[in-house]
Parts: sequence; structure tokens; C-alpha cells
Amino acid sequence: MITKDKKREQARKRAQRLRDKRKSNGVISLSLPLNHMENQRLNEICKFFSYPNTACDNAEALQLMIHRIHDEMEQIKQSLGTCQHCGESLPEGCAKLKAGGLFKGDARCWHTMNHIRLSNYVSEICK
Repeated sequence: MITKDKKREQARKRAQRLRDKRKSNGVISLSLPLNHMENQRLNEICKFFSYPNTACDNAEALQLMIHRIHDEMEQIKQSLGTCQHCGESLPEGCAKLKAGGLFKGDARCWHTMNHIRLSNYVSEICK
């Protein structure tokens, strides 16, 4: 019985050292709720980016996507250009002028059109 307690205590200390090391290196952990479809798609992404090796784990796939999208952000921003209504660079647009967007709700506002498109997309997927 004493050896079990000793092993448990050693494991606890080892886990604490690992948590401390991660914290000192600026590593954070996220708890991410995913529905069945999102989890299935994430698993497909894991397989896709790992061929011909075994699939990477979900955390690694998310890290790869973060780095890949971050690298592409400047190109995406240049392709968006400026808002035809307020003239500000996108995706920030008039949100740079006022929190939430100066023209939010206006049918010509890029944020409004984008919000409607995203809302329609999400509602179609969730049906």
C-alpha cells in the first residue's frame, strides 16, 4: 500500500513540474467544445496533413492550422482591399473608427453583409 501512495505522490509531483514548466514557457491549454461534425472534420484534417504517416493528434492539427492561417492573413487582407462604403481597409473597416463598426447594420456595410453571409452559412449547417 505504501508503494502505491509513493508512486501516486511521485506522479503528482511530476505532473506539477510539467504544468509549471509549460506555464513558465507561456504554453496554455484550451478546452474546446466541438460538435460531432466539427470533430469529424478535425479528424479528417489530422489525416490529410499527416499522409503517409499516421494521423497527427487534434492539438497538433490545430497548431498547424493556426500557423498556416496566420501566414496567409496578410495576403487575405490585401485581397479584401477596402470597404466600398466607408473606405477603410478590411477586415477591420469602420470598426477602427468606432467600436462595433460605424455603419454596422447598414445594408452597404461590409460587416453587415459578412455577418448575414456567415449567419446564413451557420444556420444552414446547423439544420
